Amino acid sequence: MNIDALSDALLKMKLRTFVSGGLNAGGQWALDCPAYAGLKLHVVLKGEGWLAIPGHPEKYHIKEGDCGLQISGQPYVVTKDLAIQKRTRVETIMASARNGILTLNGGGDFYSITAHFGLEGHLPKILFAQLPPMIHIAGNAEPAAILRWTLELFSKEFHGNLEGRALILNHLGPVMLLQMLRVYLAANRKDKNWLAALSDPKLSKAIEAMHSGYQRSWSLEALARLAGMSRSGFALNFKQQVGLAPMDYLMNWRMQRAAELLRSTNQNIAAIAHEVGYESESAFSIAFKKTIGCRPGSYRKAG
Repeated sequence: MNIDALSDALLKMKLRTFVSGGLNAGGQWALDCPAYAGLKLHVVLKGEGWLAIPGHPEKYHIKEGDCGLQISGQPYVVTKDLAIQKRTRVETIMASARNGILTLNGGGDFYSITAHFGLEGHLPKILFAQLPPMIHIAGNAEPAAILRWTLELFSKEFHGNLEGRALILNHLGPVMLLQMLRVYLAANRKDKNWLAALSDPKLSKAIEAMHSGYQRSWSLEALARLAGMSRSGFALNFKQQVGLAPMDYLMNWRMQRAAELLRSTNQNIAAIAHEVGYESESAFSIAFKKTIGCRPGSYRKAG
């Protein structure tokens, strides 16, 4: 079976799930949460509140049955009421957590579970840059129906203690992530971002070709032909949709793969350069430093 571009990208970025825990809050509560790497999923099981990301105008009213996927990685606030000024920092109540559950003001009014998705490399920040800071899907929205069974099973496993619990949770996490991305994409196909480009019948052909054949000596003309577009039309459309010029996208994709090989294999740098489509080690080294910020040898030594 041919792998699709989204699955391929998430595999290359080493998607993995960490079940962070939950929040049980009561009374007049507000929680300051720190910045994080990767993506963060919130599932509201009881009550309602607000989630706000400083610097972003939109505030998200989250209610029982809702789920939200945070993309930005920025610090955020979860609160009963946006007018509450006195907020508790997560760090101050971490020590009192029980079974991964943070309790605030005795709990009882609001309950949510959080899952954290880790992604490796420099590519996630580039690919997700044009997505909204949070994808919010209301529990009563029609598209959310495809999520409900997975969310219910995730919640049941989280609160249970049956054998295999950790493995089930870590497999359900990516399923929920992909379902949320699908729901978002179905409702926002006109948005300009990488996800929308993957569903574009023309651009997706070029993206899939770069993913599967990144070793090839691609030209802008060859990629445009694959997309069935003129050279200039393809270049403009790709840049507007993805946020990168086609050849820059290819270079970043190659460097993601190269970084993985530097971390996980003992291949010499010349062999890795050849594997990711560069004829000379020096050209590869220049491209790697431009993209990653250091030479390949330094990257490998740093682990």
